[in-house]
Amino acid sequence: MGSQRLSAADLRGFSAPPKVRNLHNGYRSVSWTAPAKLADGCRERLFDLVTDVATRTFETDYAGYWRARKEQNFFDQVANFTLTLAPDDEVVGWAGYQRKRFFNKQVVYLDAAGLLPGHRRSKLSARVQARFLATEVLLRNPFRPTYVILRTQNPGIHAGFTKTFGPDRVFPQPGRPVPAEVQRIGAEAMRWLGHHPGAIDAERLLVTNALSGVLSQLYGAAPRSGEPELDAYFAESIGATDCFALVTKASAGPLLAFMAREAGAQAKTRIRRHLGAALGGVRHAARRVSR
Repeated sequence: MGSQRLSAADLRGFSAPPKVRNLHNGYRSVSWTAPAKLADGCRERLFDLVTDVATRTFETDYAGYWRARKEQNFFDQVANFTLTLAPDDEVVGWAGYQRKRFFNKQVVYLDAAGLLPGHRRSKLSARVQARFLATEVLLRNPFRPTYVILRTQNPGIHAGFTKTFGPDRVFPQPGRPVPAEVQRIGAEAMRWLGHHPGAIDAERLLVTNALSGVLSQLYGAAPRSGEPELDAYFAESIGATDCFALVTKASAGPLLAFMAREAGAQAKTRIRRHLGAALGGVRHAARRVSR
């Protein structure tokens, strides 16, 4: 398969127009915030695009997986579907989420997502997910916790959420019990996703035999977070087809604090870059004068 592109004219041709926003260094997110409004032909176009980029991302044929998602009326289920475009309009990533309520609690399930390996340097996936969280936590539910759930075998994802919200709000954690309310919500979400109750260990938020087919082949080698205790916890807890139901009790305060830290870090990077360029110009001018 070759790369596929979406030009501005292509985007205008969709029956439900997407929101296009800048991400970083010319990359853009293209988001449908009401995917259910997409006409059948537009849905087919998006299924073709995401099948292509998923197959190239994981080097495994994803046609069957996305055919099954189409039969399950994927676009009628997700609250947001987002493509990531490179500066040359190539489709290089995708993400989406579903919005539910369990036990009168707001829940966001982060659905399938991916990004081509050659485009991962700028934390594009993290930037897209940050916008998801800003919408759901800050705009839709600012005064109560939003439970953010995803299925994962990757301790790096766990570490990222822990960095953002703190270990007291991300479950499970090595050596810590999972609160009863989080157990209930996590287990109910996994049942809603179709997992057999007997496969769900609510106390550990572990789902056995959760992944099959292409989903069990996402990683050629076990992923790592760089934190030995966390990596060992994942390695010892889950098998090749198991996963954690990672639950984050997200709220406005920690999210705003994280966004402020990230903005400060980005500002420092820009300042250093500009200073470096300015100093380089001064040195060049000084060398010319000294000749």
